[in-house]
Amino acid sequence: ALHCIMAEAPLPPGLEGAQDWARDYAAANPSEAFELLFGRPSPETLPALVIPQLLSPEEVKQCFSAGSEVGSSIEPFATSSWLCAALRATPHDIGYSGEHVALYLHKGGYLQTKQPALCDKLLHSMRRQPGNWGDPALALQVRCIELHTYAVGGGLLEPGHRDNGSKLSMSVLLSDAATTGLEGGQIVTWSGGEPVVHELRRGDALLFHSGKAHNVATVTSGMRQSLVIELWVGPTNTKDRES
Repeated sequence: ALHCIMAEAPLPPGLEGAQDWARDYAAANPSEAFELLFGRPSPETLPALVIPQLLSPEEVKQCFSAGSEVGSSIEPFATSSWLCAALRATPHDIGYSGEHVALYLHKGGYLQTKQPALCDKLLHSMRRQPGNWGDPALALQVRCIELHTYAVGGGLLEPGHRDNGSKLSMSVLLSDAATTGLEGGQIVTWSGGEPVVHELRRGDALLFHSGKAHNVATVTSGMRQSLVIELWVGPTNTKDRES
């Protein structure tokens, strides 16, 4: 079964601005006009896909082990004092807010070379799902593989947030709500201006077109960790998000 709650579910915390944007966008950009202009469906009309239990508990542990090994080589940020107390000891390459950081597991090709079976499974899963996921013959490479950590108060709340420059994105939930006390932090996409709330369990993945707006609701309890992969038509990236 797909763990997905449609628009009649209450709007998760922190997404009021994103919902206003989604409604305005849907009203101003009819899907028929987009398809007529560009000759293809708008990413906003293509549904995201939940892949239940893509990763086993052992594979989730491999993701955390990769994060520990990559993180051990990172010098603590001199400015880490601006992070919330729960994240100050969390290795990261970038901080999006005081409650949200990310670590690059693609740096130096780490995950591809150190965990090749895991990496191949993830990449294969992104290209071999039923539905409209673009031209399967189009060569896509890794733009980024990131370990995201959200503390209480963290979220991805930016109205109209998209993974611009990428083709396909996938987010795998690594946190187990039963053991970490995670509440909030749901991934939300939008359909006709209304929220589609994806209630994932540990090991579940959400695949979506990178041009589709998406958000992460505010975490209200516990810690949320996820593995995020983006594929693009550029060369395989082994540095930051842009190189």
